[in-house]
Amino acid sequence: MDFWREIFMALSRNKLRTFLTGFAISWGIFILIVLLAAGNGIMNGVSEQFSDQSTNVYMIYSGETSMPFKGHGINRSIMFNDRDIRFLETEVKNVDKVSPRIYQNGFANVGDKSSSVFMSGVKPVFKDINNVKMAEGRFINDLDEKNSEKVIVVDKSLRDKLFDDDVSPLGQFVIISGIAYKVVGVCDVEGRSDGSGYVPFSSLKKITRRSRYWMLHFTVKGLETKEDNEAFTEHLRTQLAHLHEFDPDDTSAVYIRSRQEEYLQTMKIFNTLQLFIWIIGFAMLISGIVGVSNIMRITVKERTNEIGIRKALGAKSRSILASIVTESLIITTIFGYIGMWLGMVVAEAGGNILGKMQEGNAIPLNIVPSIDIRIVLMATALLIVCGVLAGFFPARKAVKIKPIEAMNYR
Repeated sequence: MDFWREIFMALSRNKLRTFLTGFAISWGIFILIVLLAAGNGIMNGVSEQFSDQSTNVYMIYSGETSMPFKGHGINRSIMFNDRDIRFLETEVKNVDKVSPRIYQNGFANVGDKSSSVFMSGVKPVFKDINNVKMAEGRFINDLDEKNSEKVIVVDKSLRDKLFDDDVSPLGQFVIISGIAYKVVGVCDVEGRSDGSGYVPFSSLKKITRRSRYWMLHFTVKGLETKEDNEAFTEHLRTQLAHLHEFDPDDTSAVYIRSRQEEYLQTMKIFNTLQLFIWIIGFAMLISGIVGVSNIMRITVKERTNEIGIRKALGAKSRSILASIVTESLIITTIFGYIGMWLGMVVAEAGGNILGKMQEGNAIPLNIVPSIDIRIVLMATALLIVCGVLAGFFPARKAVKIKPIEAMNYR
């Protein structure tokens, strides 16, 4: 009892000093937890965004030449055709699945309901390439493509505009620009705000009488790094340049977009962000530890005379050392856990608020903060250990002084 009474008397004699020391500790752990929770939330949101899409996807867009080449002038439009599809499928290494894409705006009618629609003519593999998720029914299949069937897969937005809630759209017919399309599926991808739909590429190609188109989607395999993707992109541009007769250095002739390269670059940015967060968080922890160390050094210095008197009266060095180290342990433990719980409460509250905003589509990503409790406990434990060491070393130095020297210490 005397041991603990002495410790709490020492702490209560210097209330302001004790509070400021504890505040530095609490603030350090609090900021670390909030920063880590925010960083995890952003990282989870971005990862979830990419998880809804295949990352090994390339898209090629047609463009216009900006350099003369072999007698061809500038501003020549480079469009794609069936030859490009066969070229990608058979002659380009690492290419897996290929689907062209053509577009047509139209006006859809079902009974007395109507809506504008943005139609995409695609092949069945488009579903796998872009990870299209079905809510009802099926996607376009090979038989639809082969026979140029008038079928359509609508998104949820278009379904809600054309059909009542208690009516299944499957098997129903939608009139678009005077042509009846049978609904075979509903997909989760809403696309544009006015609704969108997927029809067989061969059907829309015949309807629009197009032999050329400006967009190709395809997946790749065996490309794992940024360097692999960059080399593939350059090689593909060279091959397309040879096929369409434009300068291989003319980046305006065709635009090649790599979703995997975007993913790798985004992850690199967020890994850097995570590292920055850890650096800031540990800097705050270190500031708390330095604060404890300085306070304990001042405390020991002020009590050097007291230590000399206690040693002269027969107190053991071990007992004096234990008393000072326990003071440091109490301050770091109590205020460390206060900062930890405050940080967790703020992160949880922020998560609830952002979760509701995300449900209401007020924010585009699921950036709800998340906490790794293991990291929180490890950081708090590290702070406590460092706090104890901060009190231990100056105290050990003080108790080694001879009693007569300690009593005369100024």
